[in-house]
Amino acid sequence: MQTGYLLYGLMIFGLLGTAHYTGWSFQSVDEVKGVPKTVRDNPGAYRAHYAGRYRYLGGK
Repeated sequence: MQTGYLLYGLMIFGLLGTAHYTGWSFQSVDEVKGVPKTVRDNPGAYRAHYAGRYRYLGGK
């Protein structure tokens, strides 16, 4: 019985590893080209300090 569970676990682990390595997924993924790498590169991005009120959270 333990050998069966071991083989089943190894099979699942192997299938998941193969799916990860090949990039396979259950869902289709739409890749968007030209996305800014950071928020600073995107001038239209929402920034929390534009919220209208300032909260002091402590620190130095």
